[in-house]
Amino acid sequence: MNFESAGFATLVVLALVAYWLLHRYRLAQRWVLLAASVGFYAAIAPAALPVMAVATVANFLLGGRLGPERPATQRWLFLGVAFNLGLLGLYKYYNFFRDTVDGVWSLSGGASDLPVLDLVLPVGLSFSCFQAISYLVDTHRGTGPRAKNLLDFALFQMLFFQLVMGPICRASKLLPQIEAESAALPEAPGRAFGLIASGLFKRMVLAAALSTHGVSDAFLAPDNYTASGLWLIMLGYTVQLYCDFSGYTDLMRGIALLFGFELPENFRNPYAATSVTEFWKRWHMSFSGWLREYIYFPLGGSRDGRIGQYQNLIITMLVCGLWHGAAWGFIIWGVLHGVALVVHKQFTLWREARGKTEQGGVGGRLSGWSLTLLFVCLTRIFFASPDLDSAFAYFGRLADFRAEGLGADRILLLGTALGLAWNFVGDRLLAGYERLSQPRPIWQQVAIFAAVLLLLTLIRPGAESPSAYFGF
Repeated sequence: MNFESAGFATLVVLALVAYWLLHRYRLAQRWVLLAASVGFYAAIAPAALPVMAVATVANFLLGGRLGPERPATQRWLFLGVAFNLGLLGLYKYYNFFRDTVDGVWSLSGGASDLPVLDLVLPVGLSFSCFQAISYLVDTHRGTGPRAKNLLDFALFQMLFFQLVMGPICRASKLLPQIEAESAALPEAPGRAFGLIASGLFKRMVLAAALSTHGVSDAFLAPDNYTASGLWLIMLGYTVQLYCDFSGYTDLMRGIALLFGFELPENFRNPYAATSVTEFWKRWHMSFSGWLREYIYFPLGGSRDGRIGQYQNLIITMLVCGLWHGAAWGFIIWGVLHGVALVVHKQFTLWREARGKTEQGGVGGRLSGWSLTLLFVCLTRIFFASPDLDSAFAYFGRLADFRAEGLGADRILLLGTALGLAWNFVGDRLLAGYERLSQPRPIWQQVAIFAAVLLLLTLIRPGAESPSAYFGF
């Protein structure tokens, strides 16, 4: 079920009608949300639904054993984290591990006896497991609430407008919203409609256009393209990821608002960053915050001196790379970002030692922005290529300006420019939409939104936007 499909829209509308008709009965509203969430997941991944159900029940029971007031809570926390990592390891990393072991054994002429498992990664399992780990850790620490019952925890884990690609929510933010009494009507429909329109434009129009005009094919066969074409495609893919993922987040945050839920912001103009450190404060913010809270700080953060801090940064970004997928390209991508964070930290210390706290005015900020965007684009090659051979072939072709092949596509150029521009001005346009619609009666807000949807339907390129993060 595609997020821009009529089927998904029908599910949302039916769930909304039932949800608000029952606004006097909060328990019934929760069951409506759970039914919609289970129905949605059954439509996109029916075979994986039992896995998600077992994981939900297991994490709820484990969470009941945790808390600073409970004896032997450390043991149950270890078991809970191991359970979630074991699920991920089995479904996401087992075959990668097996292939790696086979490769090592083959060097000596042998072969491992590890069986081949035909497992399909359940959609959203990575997001669900990381959210469950944050719940268990926060419950153990006493910094987050414990779910009062299985229904509330199931909603915490499986809300259909948050399940598949996040944002990763903390229990302290989401559980109180699940348990709170319902309002009579959604409080900010104008803002919700604006976020939905923003998300649909980025996904239905921009990401779909970029996907269908050379972005995907080039990483599979870079030798078919000229160097200039590959440079544009590299930038286009970087913009496509932003439009795809941030568009999804806008769409789901808007839908969540219609149900009375506030999901955390996940993107804040990431391609305006002037350093890699700033980039990770703006890109996939719920995940980068998770990495900081549950990987970087437990490793020691900056408490172990400069060398220890740099080591912890690289390990954290290695985990970030592994989370994205079981492939060496993701691992290299993560390590490169860890090294870049270290270089930026060291460069900042060097400047501070010389009394230079500013970034050097407009010229310094412009150079910082250019270098950051270039680094992000170049490392995306490892992220997007199916294997390392293809990635290195892409890098080699980038430097060969005499090679012949397919050049830049005009639609690709236009879509890249619009997507990059949206990164800078999209929040202002969204604020303008809210100012236009919010003061009006609800029927006028719906009419404005319907007109925007019609316009988006007319200008969409006709292809579905493939969600790059859908399988994570």
